[in-house]
Amino acid sequence: MINTIKNIITWPFGFVSDYSLKKFFGVTALLLLAISLLTLNLYINNISFSFLTQKLSAEEEISESTTSTVTIEKGDTLSNILKREKITIEDIQKITKIAESENLTLLKIGKTITFEYSINLLEKEGEELATEQKALNMISFEVDNIKSIDIIKSENGFSTEVRSVPLTKLITKYETIVDSNVISSLKKAGLSSNSIISLINTYSHQIDFQRQIHPGDKITVITEKFVTSDSKLSHHGEIIYSSIQSQGNDYTIYRYSPTGQKEGYEFFSEEGKSTKGTLLKTPIKVVRISSSFGYRDKHPVHGYGAMHEGVDFAAPTGTPIYSAGNGIVEFIGWASGYGRIVVIKHNNSLSTAYAHASKFANGLKKGSNVKQGDTIAFVGTSGNVTGAHLHYEVRENGKKINPANFKSTPSVQLTGVGLNKFNKFKNQISRLKSKLDGNIEIVASDLKEVDLF
Repeated sequence: MINTIKNIITWPFGFVSDYSLKKFFGVTALLLLAISLLTLNLYINNISFSFLTQKLSAEEEISESTTSTVTIEKGDTLSNILKREKITIEDIQKITKIAESENLTLLKIGKTITFEYSINLLEKEGEELATEQKALNMISFEVDNIKSIDIIKSENGFSTEVRSVPLTKLITKYETIVDSNVISSLKKAGLSSNSIISLINTYSHQIDFQRQIHPGDKITVITEKFVTSDSKLSHHGEIIYSSIQSQGNDYTIYRYSPTGQKEGYEFFSEEGKSTKGTLLKTPIKVVRISSSFGYRDKHPVHGYGAMHEGVDFAAPTGTPIYSAGNGIVEFIGWASGYGRIVVIKHNNSLSTAYAHASKFANGLKKGSNVKQGDTIAFVGTSGNVTGAHLHYEVRENGKKINPANFKSTPSVQLTGVGLNKFNKFKNQISRLKSKLDGNIEIVASDLKEVDLF
């Protein structure tokens, strides 16, 4: 009876408890299932992401390791660079030998050497991970803006290959007003150093840049310009036209071939006269006039007043001295206060002298034939001097005259039909000059204004 009453009393609670437990366990089971699925999903995604990350990292590592570029700095040698790249001693010896034959061992500061490698994965027995090993494929030397030389490694040893960047030739015009310095003014205008030297040499028969060019003078140059496919300047080519307006004088020159052949090009003045005269205005390139022709109140060595019968060009010892004109060596040797001196006879009435040299050109002797522009000696301090310089004299009929006042005779003077053709060419250049106004550049192959290119 008692048990019956107990069962009657607890039955509702048992029913509730059983139902709650079932519900509780059901919800809990669903919750645990959801958590398990979510955890599994995250785990799978994490594995995939880790694998992808590792794969990308490996690819990046390989990509970065396949090339190595070295920019040459002061003090670098090819041998040291190869050692830093961990090239084997055997390969260093072979590479150096090839580099010497290609003149690549004289490294230029700022140029680059690029090493290309292949990556080999080496699997070792008993090890889970493979190790990487670099193998040299090629070394590329940057020679200049347009040329590279590759040393390529193969099973048979090393070989070389020359690569050149394709260039486009443009025709362009530069203009500048001279400030305190001619060279800096031309550089600001955009001309390269080589082009500036070429311009000065082209005018060497007409203008003494040290004495005749002044601030405010205007210089115009039309020249060839070579650029890479991405429009970067490689170098300047031939000067086509130039005009220097100085102190009311206009020195205009044209690159022209009377025969129409490329080998026959010379520079001509407005009047159709070749700019190549009897003598160069300055027989030396890197110069500063330290003493002009004329009377000096005080001689720098002796201390008394005296006539200075030449022009002194200050320049570093070893600077080449050029023959001012064609001729024959009349004297070469030592002459008292002149020191080492060369005297060149150009014709029956004209000769030039070059004094205080450090040494003479190899093979030069009395009776040697020389051409205008040939190197005959080198600047020095021999004789009575206070510093390195060239003492230059012009002697006409035995009398020493001021080199600045000497009037050169042109080597060629166009006349008749030849002059008419030249005048037509001048008109073509005039039209070209107008078309190039406003920083316009013309591709040379598209040029229609000028015939002779």
